[in-house]
Amino acid sequence: RRSVANSMLRRALGLTTVGVGGGAALAYQWAKEALGEDGLERLIKYDRVAIPAIVQYKWVEARCGKLSRLAPLLFPPVSEEEETARFAVLHERWAQPLFDIFMELGGFYYKSGQKIAANTSGVMPKLYIDLFQPFLDRIPPRPFAEIRAVVEEELGVPLGEVFSEFEEAPLGCASIGQTHRAVLRASGERVVVKVQNPKAEQTFRGDVFALKTVVDAFAPQASPAFDEIQKQFATEFDYRGECANAVEVRANLVRSGRFPNVLVPRMHAALCTRRLLVMEEIFPCVPLHHALDAQAALVARQRGVTKEEFLAAEKARVEAESREAASRGRLVRQLSHNTYERYIALQRVRAACWRGAARLYNWTIGVLTLGASRYDLAALSAEALIPINAASLVDELLSVTAHQVLIDGCFNADPHPGNILYVDSVHPPKLGLIDYGQVKRLTDQQRYDVAKAYLLVEAALRIDPKTDPQADPAAHARAKAAIARHQFETLGVKTEKLDPGVAYEQACVYFGRMDAAWLYPLNVIQWSDSVEARDPLKDISACEYLVMLNMTTMMIRGLGEMLQQYRNLAAVWAPTARRALSEQPGLLETVEAEIRSWHEP
Repeated sequence: RRSVANSMLRRALGLTTVGVGGGAALAYQWAKEALGEDGLERLIKYDRVAIPAIVQYKWVEARCGKLSRLAPLLFPPVSEEEETARFAVLHERWAQPLFDIFMELGGFYYKSGQKIAANTSGVMPKLYIDLFQPFLDRIPPRPFAEIRAVVEEELGVPLGEVFSEFEEAPLGCASIGQTHRAVLRASGERVVVKVQNPKAEQTFRGDVFALKTVVDAFAPQASPAFDEIQKQFATEFDYRGECANAVEVRANLVRSGRFPNVLVPRMHAALCTRRLLVMEEIFPCVPLHHALDAQAALVARQRGVTKEEFLAAEKARVEAESREAASRGRLVRQLSHNTYERYIALQRVRAACWRGAARLYNWTIGVLTLGASRYDLAALSAEALIPINAASLVDELLSVTAHQVLIDGCFNADPHPGNILYVDSVHPPKLGLIDYGQVKRLTDQQRYDVAKAYLLVEAALRIDPKTDPQADPAAHARAKAAIARHQFETLGVKTEKLDPGVAYEQACVYFGRMDAAWLYPLNVIQWSDSVEARDPLKDISACEYLVMLNMTTMMIRGLGEMLQQYRNLAAVWAPTARRALSEQPGLLETVEAEIRSWHEP
């Protein structure tokens, strides 16, 4: 009955949009039955803002693209600069209203706001990314009285019997809960307590329905993926599951011995319940996006400009360089791990020299002037620019995720910057990985199938004409055919036309490259629309796990692009893929033999 109601409501909402009274009444009746009064009100509030925004974005996209190609006399082509300017007007018009409605409604909209702030697709406008940063960990907190009530209800005893200290001000607030620092009375250990918002699960279904309505209407190609995301997000409401996930991921990484600079907090399983999670505190640390923001602010001060001015100038510079390089099929210049390390070492030496000189001044001239002229050593240390090694950061995140996916078959599907802690009190700095509500598990066969996909794509990209204009076209044609077969027959991706060219493109982007040079002149979203128009997605029921896998890797690669660290995922993951396939005798050799056959006459 509910599915019928949902289907009828989507039809009725279309009538509501154009103001047909009878349709509006029908929409209201079906929505009230399916969602209840509160759910209906939330849906109306969201659609009132979202639908006009989406319509205007879709119009500008069509006006600058498809319409100018189909009817150039009616819609004269516009330059890339003019197209950018038209979209900039829409960003200014809609970013704040969308932020406001997401923040007002909460629930699943908080999670959507996180995806925007984290630049999951790698193409979100900077205005949106900056404005939506609070969704990562600064969502308005629940009153402490509600938090105390949940804690005591879950533990069955007064809060003070378990915790000798419990900070009322939250450490961070996210989509369905908030965290507080505390100290265990029994052991004196510093811990972090995650408490679920009492109303989080209640609003979930209505929020998802409202977003699903818009996705079905304006981006139907994304509906299957949205369904998988919805299903995965629904698992976050039982913190006992998150506790088990974190315990498993931590044990896997510790057992591997490969990631000494990656920390996963230890869970206090005996204190974890459906709405309460207690874990060790990684201290001292800051969320990664705060560390990046502080670094930008420090650079801006040293250059005598505001942080906003510095970031705007950097954005304009990088975009101009990216467009120019992409038009020639190249990536913008990026700093390597070793270059960063040399610069960091130089900055540490310079900072030490300045502190030494300041200390000498304070004990000589400073003494003679009776302290009237002294350097603040703490301030000098705070102003020393020791940059984050962005290359090492991106490589570490991709490496640990590759191990989780291809070796362990158990990975965190929500690695946005708010879930990554930066620990710079040691060198090299460490990364703390938190929040295991969205963990995806793969069977051994799925691990092997995905590992093969990465190796096929890694080999195919090396002989792709975009990469090597001198590559053998016959070998590349065989590579494309092999990847299409793997997509359709092994992974189980089903499209309406089973177009091998589209399958190859999708594999290259999702398993390989999504940078501007590879996709030029499109961005990821425009490219997605393009391949969907050529061969619409039909069924992914056999490979739903790819949705969360691709979203995870695109999230990390999106962070990399923000830091000007572009990666060919297939090349980075190929060594781990080979380790995975080596688990089964002959499996790796079979894949390598297939790749070699591409070059045979």
